[in-house]
Amino acid sequence: MIEFAKYRPMAFEVVERKGLGHPDTLADGISEAISVELSRLYLEEFAEILHHNVDKVLITAGKTEVSFGGGRVIEPPTVIVGGRATSPPGKDLEAIIDRVASYHLDKSVANLEDYRVDPRVREGSPELRSLMKRGANDTSIGVGFAPLNPTEELVLELERRMARIRGVGEDTKVMAVRIGDSLNLVAAAAIVSKFVSSMEDYLEVKEKVRDAIAGAADAVIAVNAADDGQNIFLTLTGSSIEMGDDGATGRGNRGSGLITPMRPMSIEAIAGKNPVNHVGKIYNVVAGRAAAEIAEMEGVTEAYVTLVSRIGSPLVEPLLRAVEIRGENPPREDEKRKIEAIVDRHLEGAGDLVEDFVAGKLRVF
Repeated sequence: MIEFAKYRPMAFEVVERKGLGHPDTLADGISEAISVELSRLYLEEFAEILHHNVDKVLITAGKTEVSFGGGRVIEPPTVIVGGRATSPPGKDLEAIIDRVASYHLDKSVANLEDYRVDPRVREGSPELRSLMKRGANDTSIGVGFAPLNPTEELVLELERRMARIRGVGEDTKVMAVRIGDSLNLVAAAAIVSKFVSSMEDYLEVKEKVRDAIAGAADAVIAVNAADDGQNIFLTLTGSSIEMGDDGATGRGNRGSGLITPMRPMSIEAIAGKNPVNHVGKIYNVVAGRAAAEIAEMEGVTEAYVTLVSRIGSPLVEPLLRAVEIRGENPPREDEKRKIEAIVDRHLEGAGDLVEDFVAGKLRVF
């Protein structure tokens, strides 16, 4: 079905991005990295990807003692990896998980040196394993919209700007609140203790973060707004998993890389699901790609695509396939046929996404 609505700018909006070192984003990244590695091993051994869903990663924060110029780890954070997976013959599944999770943490949080990995992945049920060649692994929702608006583009850009500042760790967050033409930006930036030797140094880094944001936006800006006297966002590692916060797969950014409550969103955890038949992953990417192509059509200001699967049914036969177009004029009949053809083509090409998923080319958080 295709619905049309006149485009009207939102009177207000809220947009959030959790940075790559945020505990929730780290959990997403570990889930997806394990899925990618398992998929690669399955393809090498069997020439096909076997059943797995490792979308249940929990990071429990540790405990540190931090001071200007350094600090020490009292208790390291722990990564608990849950989910289902087929163990590759002759290989130690727990060792694979430990290796991949460790690699992801090492590359994502430069100053994190001490942590634990606790693999708890077990084999999936025969029923779900059998669905790998028959149809959708779940009854689930996938949504996509395009294009990103200026506020959404800005929030993505601000993470990149903050990451370039010496002393800022990988755990960042930006919340944008726009009301009419007025924009408020609240940014959090974990500041790494070894780069600041005094409160003056800390405040200088904060000011550089503020300047970087101000260089991109005319807004009311707050940086590390919870700072109060000596209680500041000073970290040993650059991520609050060292002491301040836990993380879990699916609690952070959606497939767009953002949290956008004013837009349609699925609450599915996309990262870590298998790329062959788990629609909680595939449909979100398909919907996003279809929406992006539809949004390029003349007269379309915004496009929204919603897909709903039925467990066991072929991925090309969703229970619901809906498109909402926003613009000045309703689409003509020939344009409606073109829109339907775009969605059909992206559904039929879902299997072609597997290679890109395994190569880590598709953004899922």
